Amino acid sequence: MLHKTVGEFVVVTSRGTKRTRLQIVGTATMPAFGQSGGSHLEMGTGAVLQYKLIPLFKRDIFDLPEGPNAILMRYKPGVTASQGAKSIVHAVEVAGGGTAPGNLVQTVERPAQIVDYRSLGDTPIELGVVLSFGTLVALGLTLLSSVRRRRRDIALLKALGFYRRQIVATIAVQSTIAVGLGAIIGLPIGILVGRFLWILFANSLHAVPQVVVPTSLLFVVALRLSY
Repeated sequence: MLHKTVGEFVVVTSRGTKRTRLQIVGTATMPAFGQSGGSHLEMGTGAVLQYKLIPLFKRDIFDLPEGPNAILMRYKPGVTASQGAKSIVHAVEVAGGGTAPGNLVQTVERPAQIVDYRSLGDTPIELGVVLSFGTLVALGLTLLSSVRRRRRDIALLKALGFYRRQIVATIAVQSTIAVGLGAIIGLPIGILVGRFLWILFANSLHAVPQVVVPTSLLFVVALRLSY
């Protein structure tokens, strides 16, 4: 909203506090949580900063003394969500000498945009399979048409004494060169275009555009096409 980028500065202020000049050092995707009567964090809303910059009376208006509205926790590797929740509830009950509130521990809260995207399920994979099949069919038709156009060349090779297996090898070499050139040119272009489109999509959701290139999968696809 401020049209600021990483490295630039913003001024943070609130009633009863001094103005503080902060530098933007990164991008964060905020979880969707909040309290009744207050603002709920959404994609593209909020910031991560030192809690001391927030006045005491703003940190939690329902608690005396003032405390945080929520505490974000990361469990150790191997600890499930249910195990971690039971441990936290037990610790609160022991420390407080009573029963912990029912809403003490909340599960992962994902923004609506992420939930909507995940609801697509396997649709992107199925679409990719259909497009790949269409590509293979188109490639086969192209190679068949190429062989038919060169019937005279093949007949000349037979007249020169080529055996059947030599004719097949000649066609295989021609096909491999065509597919290999397509893979060498198409894969880098596909990676660049896919990376650009993903970054564009992630930025439209205000998500962190982390790009992952499945190198091994692309290599297998290229080998299958060549085969």
